[in-house]
Amino acid sequence: MRNKVILCLGTNTDCEANLKSAGELLRAYFGPVRFSEAVYTEPIGLPGSGLFLNQVAVSDTDVPLEEVKQALKEMENRLGRMPDSKRTRIIPIDIDLLLWNGTVLKPTDWEKEYVQLLFRSVAD
Repeated sequence: MRNKVILCLGTNTDCEANLKSAGELLRAYFGPVRFSEAVYTEPIGLPGSGLFLNQVAVSDTDVPLEEVKQALKEMENRLGRMPDSKRTRIIPIDIDLLLWNGTVLKPTDWEKEYVQLLFRSVAD
């Protein structure tokens, strides 16, 4: 069975380049990925960090959930995400796994208006 994956990507540093690099890593891992347009949003929970460039990605995989979560963390680290990124307010890339086979894993993020708008643009 293929597992349906919905991700949200965000960056507030070298935004276009970081989203492009993340997209390349995601395609290398998942194969075909559908990406929404990218939109700038105000930071949530990181005052003074500058605008974020966000994008939603939809794909599927045969890989189990825990392996996908680990792979996403490795991608973030490869693109410069550090444990203290939130403290420094510099987020090179954030890749959140929002939905797995229709199960919402991050309800607060999933319910954000911009996430819903971006998702609708790439939904089946």
